[in-house]
Amino acid sequence: MILKQMVDKLEAIPVYVPENWEEIQVGSVFASDLISDILVSEGEEQLLLTSLTTPQVVRTAAIVGAAAVIIVHRKQIPPGLAGSARIEEIPLFYSSTSKYDACVRLGKMEDAP
Repeated sequence: MILKQMVDKLEAIPVYVPENWEEIQVGSVFASDLISDILVSEGEEQLLLTSLTTPQVVRTAAIVGAAAVIIVHRKQIPPGLAGSARIEEIPLFYSSTSKYDACVRLGKMEDAP
């Protein structure tokens, strides 16, 4: 699936996006608020859904080879988070959707013909 389609489905707002982010392929979605769970997640090119707003989540996403991060749950994005995403070249978005609803919406995209 293409990141742009997923971002549109979640009505996510860009916090930081590198050039050509619309063409990034996403292989899977992983939702977690625990850094330890993210570190043991499998599969590169995954989209990370989280309500964590610390720079560590962006660094962890880079370590596991995530395609992008979407912050969910109406969280406020701290100013330094965009800088961390820029350093790691990880697309970062914000969506007011709950994590559960985001997973359901993205799951329905997978089922669509």
